[in-house]
Amino acid sequence: MDWLFLTRRRFMHGAASVAIVASVPRLARAQEGGVLKIRSVRDLQVLDPGWMIGGMEIDLQYACLGSLAVYSLKDGQLGWVPSDFVERVEVVDPKRIEFDLKPGILWSDDFGELTAEDVKYSYERIADPQNEAPWKDKWKPLDHVEVTDKYKGAIVLTEPFSPLFVTTLCDGPGSITSKAATEKGGGRFETSFPAICGPYRIKHWEPKQRVELEPNPLWKGPKPDFGQVQFIIIEDDKTAEVAYEAGDIDITTVSEETFARFKGSPPAGSKLMIAFNNNWSWLGMNTEHPKLQDKRVRQAIQYAVDVQSALDAAYGGLAPRARGIVLPGLPGYRETTTFEKPDPEKARQLLKEAGVSGLELELKTLPDTDKKTLAQAVQANLADVGINVIITPTDPGPFWNLGLESEGDDWKDLQLYIHEYGDAPDSSQMTQWYVSEQVGVWNWERWKDEEFDKLHYAALQESDPQKRSEMYLRMQEIMEDTGAYVWFAFKPAQKIYRDWMEPVIVPGDHPYTQWFKKV
Repeated sequence: MDWLFLTRRRFMHGAASVAIVASVPRLARAQEGGVLKIRSVRDLQVLDPGWMIGGMEIDLQYACLGSLAVYSLKDGQLGWVPSDFVERVEVVDPKRIEFDLKPGILWSDDFGELTAEDVKYSYERIADPQNEAPWKDKWKPLDHVEVTDKYKGAIVLTEPFSPLFVTTLCDGPGSITSKAATEKGGGRFETSFPAICGPYRIKHWEPKQRVELEPNPLWKGPKPDFGQVQFIIIEDDKTAEVAYEAGDIDITTVSEETFARFKGSPPAGSKLMIAFNNNWSWLGMNTEHPKLQDKRVRQAIQYAVDVQSALDAAYGGLAPRARGIVLPGLPGYRETTTFEKPDPEKARQLLKEAGVSGLELELKTLPDTDKKTLAQAVQANLADVGINVIITPTDPGPFWNLGLESEGDDWKDLQLYIHEYGDAPDSSQMTQWYVSEQVGVWNWERWKDEEFDKLHYAALQESDPQKRSEMYLRMQEIMEDTGAYVWFAFKPAQKIYRDWMEPVIVPGDHPYTQWFKKV
């Protein structure tokens, strides 16, 4: 079985793209050893698959935990193949997926073998509404996991769910945790795994600096090429570029400007690639904040922002403009928006109708260079219509808690923010974060719409691509009509890496470290 680079352009545009593609034969590994240094944009926070933030956590889940399936790319089509943890995964019918685990895969710390009971526990605990897992919708169609033998079982669904593999089983919420170890630790975990069974284990975590992995001595599957993996935490692209050129990291995402410059003449011993990065960004507005409760004020902001100029400033025109949340190539990709061009006069008119003058708003953003540039563009555009914007760069840890009711009352003070989400490559995985149940979790704009909710859940069962497309187009119309969104970009993950390796990047811009190859 061959592994392929999963590239954003190849997925969206097919074989005509110019993406770099390389196979990683399972049997052609170099000997174990060596250090691989990967740049990560934010620190470790919650490793538990149902309660994670979803950045580095997924990278570590891939390296340290089990799964039933992993991503694959064949003939330009994104799909899945059975993982190294199973002998068989079979879709018996649209509502039943059977699996046979490989015997003899051991959990660390004497927690025994990986069994079908672990699979059942892992998936059902996320799906159970009583557990209030933020990622529960990944398992919404799950009825139960049937255990037929120590190593055998079946995922039983309440209804057909065609994107289950690419949205869940191959993604973080498809990770398998040890039932015995997790329950011994109280049923939840955060910054350390209660037990691991994958190719790597966490050796050391230095908060805000690095996470170091080393080989799991109990792992009996294919040995990774690299004896050590270090995730070096660098939030800003420009800082990461300096670190790469200094030799401190071996692979990193670079800015669009730098990528364009390096395409003609990359640094010695380096290669470039465009990795699959299913991300969308926007300017969001808290519809419950007193200053933003009037829809006319929010619409004024929509009309005031010059999106294309903001993207030119932040990305040099290289990041594709978004007119919704669904990426090109997926059902429901949106090619138009009501706010294609700015209309400052319309914005001033709406503010006047709302009886608003001298408005001051706080805009919170991650400290990344591109997001700060977007924030400055928004600040200038809104100043032109009489709105004073105060920009507050916020470190990733506090930023990602801003809209979570579970983390306190900060959400009540939230006004404007520049946001970016990424998820598995299916349209449902974009819309899922804006249903009513996500208010106070990941729907920071805090609106509810019955039609949106019904369309989201209906589209999960719809197999006709045209009908699905129409549903997702309508959902994005509803979102835009709330006045709470100014769509920005589908930001690609443009990477530079050492020519002595072949990296494997899977959807969501996650490095699959155990498949990195030394060349």
